[in-house]
Amino acid sequence: MRNPVRSEADAFHIVSGSAAVIGAAVVLGALTTPVAGVALLLGAVAGVCIWEFGTNDPDRLRPLREAAAQGRVARLGTRPRVLVVANRTLPGARLREELLRRAQDGAELRFIVPIVASRVHYIASDVDRELREAHRRLAEALAWARAAGLDASGKVGDPTVAFAAIEDELRMSGADEVIVSTHPPGRSNWLETGIVARLRDELDIPVTHIVGELEPGAAPGRARTAAH
Repeated sequence: MRNPVRSEADAFHIVSGSAAVIGAAVVLGALTTPVAGVALLLGAVAGVCIWEFGTNDPDRLRPLREAAAQGRVARLGTRPRVLVVANRTLPGARLREELLRRAQDGAELRFIVPIVASRVHYIASDVDRELREAHRRLAEALAWARAAGLDASGKVGDPTVAFAAIEDELRMSGADEVIVSTHPPGRSNWLETGIVARLRDELDIPVTHIVGELEPGAAPGRARTAAH
C-alpha cells in the first residue's frame, strides 16, 4: 500500500484536492439534487480507496531485500549459499532430503534456528528452556550434516522474532536461496505471522517453504518454491 503523505507538498495536495471535491459536490448538489452531490463525493472517496489499497509504494522500505544486497557485497566465496530457517522441524525427513539435494549441487548450508517461545515465557522474558532446545536441535542438525559430508554452519536466532534473525544473517553474508521449514497450516505460528509471504514479497531470490513433521520418519511434507 502506498504512503500518501511523504512531504508537506503531498499534504497540501491532499487537503486542496479534498476541498475541491467537497466544493464540487456541494455545487452539484445545489444545481441539481443533493443525491447527485453525495454520489460525487462517495465516488471520489471510493476511487481514492481503490487506488490506495490496490497499488504498491515504490518507495516502501524492504529491509530484508536491503540486507540481502548488503550481504552479497560483503560475502566471501562464490559457492551457492542456502539459508535454512527451522526449529522444531529440523529433524524432519523432508527437510533433510531437500538439504541433501542442495548440497549435491555444491551449496553451503547455513542454519538459523529462531527461538520458539510460548507467549507466557516471551512476556516474562523467560526463554531459557526454549534456548536450550534450540541449541540442542541446532547441534543435532550440524552433527547430521557433518556425518553426511555437508558444508554447514549455524546459529540460534533472535529470541523475539524470526524476521530479525533472518535479516541479520542476510546482512552479514547474503544468500542464494532461503528454505523455511514449518509445521502445517493451523499448527505453525510462523505461518500465522506471514513469514513465508513476507520473504517472498521482499526478497529477489528463491524462497522454498517445506511443510515438515517434528521427528524423522513422520509422514513427509510438501515443498513449494517461489522466486520473487
